[in-house]
Amino acid sequence: MQPLEPAVFDHYMANGWRLLGYSIIRHNFAVCRSQMCGTIPLRIRLKDFQFSKSQRQLLRRNADLNVDYGPIMLTPEHDTLFQLHSEHRFTERRPDLLATFIGAQAHLEPVTGTSFTVRMPDGKVVAYSFMHIGQKAVSGTYCFFHPDFSRFSLGNYTFLLELLKSQELGMEFYYPGYCYDVPSQFDYKLNFNALESFNWKTGAWQPQERLHVRHWAELV
Repeated sequence: MQPLEPAVFDHYMANGWRLLGYSIIRHNFAVCRSQMCGTIPLRIRLKDFQFSKSQRQLLRRNADLNVDYGPIMLTPEHDTLFQLHSEHRFTERRPDLLATFIGAQAHLEPVTGTSFTVRMPDGKVVAYSFMHIGQKAVSGTYCFFHPDFSRFSLGNYTFLLELLKSQELGMEFYYPGYCYDVPSQFDYKLNFNALESFNWKTGAWQPQERLHVRHWAELV
């Protein structure tokens, strides 16, 4: 990994690449529940994006949580929470290290990296999320959260925080990574307005129908 000009980073994002740990990669297939599947890069057009009723409700419901925003500064506390998250979240190919997703110089490379830290009113940290900022594009790089606080929908909540910040910064696109072409744990990324998906055959972005939350594990 090395620093990139923000406009160059935007170009990578617009061509289906994503930031993963110490690399910028792209691939049109993956493995889900031991079966090959296709990957679909996603992005949100921020000028057209509006929060849904349920998303506004989530923001109001979590209004008592304390949120800090600033440069990525990794600490042992990040590793501790990541281990809890990983043990609970991943059922296959479980990553052992936070470095799988976030590099040691993530505050600078490949572009400016920032993070949200979410705390309960008593000060307990329950979630971290990271994003990288290009010229007109933002990559939602990774988030993880404490499994004992699922009632706060912390993954979705930090997603919304990143969207709000991206709009505040005047960005054009927010890139949340990808989903699969089969039901998976990434389906939550499809429950957003102004969504687009990347067509691997044409290299073009196209409107992606919003998919409301579904219990994907029951659809296999």
